[in-house]
Amino acid sequence: MNAPKDVMRTTARRQLVVALCAAALASALTLSAQTPQTGVSAVDSLGRRLTLKTPAARIISLSPEATEALFAAGAGPAVVADTSYCDFPAAARGLPKIGGYSPETVSVEKILALRPDVVVTGGRLHARIEAALIKLGIRVFAYEPQNFVDIADSMMALGELAGTKETGIRAAATLTAAVEKVRALTENIPSSRRPTVFWQVYDQPLMTCGRNSFAHQIIELAGGRDVFSDLPGPWPVVSSEEVLNRAPEVILSPDDMGDMVDATKLSARPGWSSLPAIQNKRLFLLPADLVSRAGPRIASGLLIVLKDLHPELVP
Repeated sequence: MNAPKDVMRTTARRQLVVALCAAALASALTLSAQTPQTGVSAVDSLGRRLTLKTPAARIISLSPEATEALFAAGAGPAVVADTSYCDFPAAARGLPKIGGYSPETVSVEKILALRPDVVVTGGRLHARIEAALIKLGIRVFAYEPQNFVDIADSMMALGELAGTKETGIRAAATLTAAVEKVRALTENIPSSRRPTVFWQVYDQPLMTCGRNSFAHQIIELAGGRDVFSDLPGPWPVVSSEEVLNRAPEVILSPDDMGDMVDATKLSARPGWSSLPAIQNKRLFLLPADLVSRAGPRIASGLLIVLKDLHPELVP
């Protein structure tokens, strides 16, 4: 039987995108080989352009996901400090620490003493820290991606700033290819075959993912239906009764919740033992670092969720 025309057109478009990406990478490699690296320029997640006279040789990261993106983009050797939460890759754990992730724990004094060329922040979360750094004449770059495309763009931007443009392009291409592979598997799944999903972020208060979150994007791209996709914001508080009303067929939760999420404890909540997810034993704990960090490893988290929702699609 012949494939539907829309499927054929979609396949053709993907092949064209892949070909264009390969051509762009080849062009970048050729240009890099022929042209000495001088000034560099890139746009951050907040739409601000940062221009440096020479590639950044001393970079400080203020978030775990930014650290992972920097190393993936080839800028690891230039990272001179990060936070106490930056634990991947292994090289990041041994770097000097300038505090934790929250603005209250970040030491501007430590940052200043390390003489960075660029500080990569978490964007709006670190607005107060950014203001203090800018006053001191320190350049900042916000890493705050909102979707998978943003992650890829940010890795290319970080590679540009660090003088590792080709590595940044390769990292972005690898992530994009992994995401598109999942999309190709799930985009034609009808709604009737997409399980409804409740993503538990926290238990007291009960929090889930709204439509402005990566968790929501992961659910939808992996072939599920987020039962709270109608709620705005990234992490809305919901009631136990509303979860019962929406009767999710699958419950997902990052494993940093520890032992707070298991079938016995969830079943003990009034009425929850009747939930389809509990009755059919479709409760899955996810590696928090792979699904909660907007970095290059989120593609691995996406694949895990795909396997949980549609095991028939993953060998």
